[in-house]
Amino acid sequence: KIPFSQLRFGNDPAQEWGLQVNRNLFRRQEASSWAQVKQTQPGWVSRFGTLRGLEGIRPRKPLELQPYVLGQIAAGGDPAPGDPFAEDVEGRVSVGLDGRIGLTNDIAVDFTVNPDFGQVEADPGAINLDGFQIFFVENRNIFDYDLTAAEAGGSFNSDILFYSRRIGGSPSRRLNGDPGIERFVDQPDNTTILGAAKVSGKTAEGLSVGLLSSVTERERATVSEAGERRREVVEPLTAYNVGRLQQDFNDRQSTVGFILTSVNRDLSGEPELQFMREEAYSGGVDLVHRWDDRVWYVRANAVASRVAGSAEAIPRTQTDFERLYQRPDADHLAVDSAATSLAGAGGELAFGNSEGDWVFEAGGTFRTPGLELNDIGFLQEADRIDFFAWGARRWRNPVGPFNRFQWNHNLYAGADWSGASTYRRYNTNVWGQLKTFRNFNAFLSLEQQDISKTSLRGGPRFRRPTGFYTGGSASTDSRKDFVAWVYGGFGGAYDRDLHRRYNVGADVNFQPLDALSIYLGPNFERVRRRDQYFATIDDAGGEPAYLHGRIDQQTLSLTLRLTYNLTPDFTVQYYGQPFAARGVYDEFKRVTDAPLAREFDGRLATFAETALRYDGEAGEYTVLRADGAEDLSFGEPDFNFLQFRSNMVLRWEYLPSSTLFVVWSQGVTGGADPATGVLTALADDLFGDGVQNTFLLKATYRWVR
Repeated sequence: KIPFSQLRFGNDPAQEWGLQVNRNLFRRQEASSWAQVKQTQPGWVSRFGTLRGLEGIRPRKPLELQPYVLGQIAAGGDPAPGDPFAEDVEGRVSVGLDGRIGLTNDIAVDFTVNPDFGQVEADPGAINLDGFQIFFVENRNIFDYDLTAAEAGGSFNSDILFYSRRIGGSPSRRLNGDPGIERFVDQPDNTTILGAAKVSGKTAEGLSVGLLSSVTERERATVSEAGERRREVVEPLTAYNVGRLQQDFNDRQSTVGFILTSVNRDLSGEPELQFMREEAYSGGVDLVHRWDDRVWYVRANAVASRVAGSAEAIPRTQTDFERLYQRPDADHLAVDSAATSLAGAGGELAFGNSEGDWVFEAGGTFRTPGLELNDIGFLQEADRIDFFAWGARRWRNPVGPFNRFQWNHNLYAGADWSGASTYRRYNTNVWGQLKTFRNFNAFLSLEQQDISKTSLRGGPRFRRPTGFYTGGSASTDSRKDFVAWVYGGFGGAYDRDLHRRYNVGADVNFQPLDALSIYLGPNFERVRRRDQYFATIDDAGGEPAYLHGRIDQQTLSLTLRLTYNLTPDFTVQYYGQPFAARGVYDEFKRVTDAPLAREFDGRLATFAETALRYDGEAGEYTVLRADGAEDLSFGEPDFNFLQFRSNMVLRWEYLPSSTLFVVWSQGVTGGADPATGVLTALADDLFGDGVQNTFLLKATYRWVR
C-alpha cells in the first residue's frame, strides 16, 4: 500500500493517473508490462497506460518532521610522538532535524538543520597518476545538468554544473604539522553544513522546479607550536545555491530547461584564505527536442561561468590543472597576474535516432579556456573541443544462439581552443546474451593520436605513444543464485617496449538465502610504461626539467559486500575493501626541446647511469653534467600505498520510516617498502600504521501530519 500522502496529484473530482504494471519472471528472465512497450521503442514513462475512475480522493500537503540524535566515538590511529591532540578516545553528540512541507499539491520544501551528511559507506580506493580529479557517481535528480551526455561516452561526460559532494567537503586550506619542530595540527576532516533547504516538484502543466540552498560553517584548525596553541581559519562561511527549471512541450516529447548556480564565500578579514575564489556563478540553458514518436532527437545546451576573487585567487585559477594558462606553447593563452575575475563558456550539440535495429548519434562539445565549474560542479578539463559519433546494430529478439546481441562503434576526435589537434580514437564493441542466459561482451579500442596538454603539468604539449586496448568479460547463468562475471583486458603502445597494460578481475554475486546476499570483487592491474611523468625540477641553469621514468605499477583491490535481512525491518550490512598500489621507477629521463617529436628518443633523453648518483639515506637522486657538476636533484618517486576501509551497519526501522542505526567504521591509510609486492604488502603491512575505529549510534523519529 502507498499512502496518498506520499503521492502528488491535483484536486480534480475525477483523477486520471499514468500507470504501469510490470511482472518479472526471474527463472526465464522474462519481463511483461501491462501497457505494452515494444523493445525497439525509445522512452518508458511516456508510454505508460492511464488509470481512470479515481473519484473522491483529496490531495494532502505533506508536513513531515524527522529529528535525529547522533552519538559518535572515535578511537585508535597512529599519532606522532608528543602530539597533544592525540586522544585515545574522542566523542561527540549532535542533534538535527529534517523535514518536508507541502506548498502546493505539486511542490514541496525539504529542509534540514544541522544535517548528518556523514557517509556510511566509504568511496572505493583509487590511485591517480595523471592529475585529473576522480569523479564518484551521483544520484540522478532534477538538479542534474550534464554538459555532455554522449552515447559514445568519453571523459567529457563527467562534467556537470552541480556536484553535491562540493557541499560539506574537506576544508580548502590544509595545515601541516611537523613533529621535528613540535608543530601539531588538529584539523577538521569535513566542513560542517549548518542547514539546507530544497524546493522541488512538477506541476500538471509539465513544469519541473528545483531550488536548493545550503550554508556551511567557517571552520578552524587548532595549531600547537612549541607548546602554545592558536586557532587558524581553514574554510570560510560559504553559501551554495542552485536553481533549476524544466518545461515539457510538444506533447511532452521535448523539454527546455534553465539552471543557475552560485557560491559566495565570506573572505573578509581572512588573509590566509585569499587564494580561494570569493564568488562563483554558472548558468545554462538546455533543450531536448524529440519528434516522430520520439524516434528522432536533437540535444543542445550552452553554459557560462564567471568566478571572481583576489589577484592571488584568479591567477591561481588560470594556472590550475584544468586550464594551465602558463603552458609555454599555448599562444592563445596568457596568465594575467592582476586579474580578479575569469569567465568561460561551454556547450553541446548532438543529433540522433533512437528506434529500430540501426541507431546512431553524432555531435560535438566544447569548453573555452576560462570555464570554471568546480566550486559547485565538476569540470575535468577546460580548453577543449571534442567530436563524437556512435552507431549500433541491435538484435533484440532471439536469433541463432543469442537471446539478444548488439554491435557498437564509437569515434572520437579532439582539439584545444587554438585548433591544435589533440587526439583521435576508435572503439568497437559487442555485447549480448546467449540462450543459456550467459552474458558476454568484447571490445577493441584503437588510438591514432595522443598529444597531451596536461601531462607535463604546465609544460608544453607532449606526444604520447599511440596504442590499443582490448578485452572482454563473460558471466555464468544470470538466473542462478550464484552469478560470476570474469573480465580482463590487455593493451598498450603499438611498440611493445613503450607501454603495456594488463587487467583482470571478477564480480561475484551469491545469494544462498533469500535474506542474504554476498558480493566479492577482486581486481588486479599492472601497467608498465617508459614515459611516466613524476616531477618538474629546475636545473642548474634555471630551466624547467620535466622528469619521466619507466614505471612498473601494480594495483590490487578486493571489495566485499554482505547484506542480511533478519526481518523486513532489521538489516545488517557490511562493506570492506583492502587496496594496495605500488609503483617502482627506473630509466630516468627528461623531456627534450622537441616534446612533439614522433620518435620516442627524440622527445625524451634518458640519463646515463654514469650521470646519476643515488643517496639511499636521503632517498635522493642527483643528475651530473658531463663536467661532473650537479645539474639537478629529485626525490625517489617509488611508492607503495596501502588502504583499508570497512563499515558495518545495523539498521532497525522500529516504526515506519523511524530508524535506529548502529555503525562501526574502520579505516587505515599507510605505506610499505616499494620493494615489497602488493600482495605481500597487503598481508604484512596493511595494519602497521594504526587503525582508526569509529562507532556511531543514530536514532531518527518521523512525525507525519
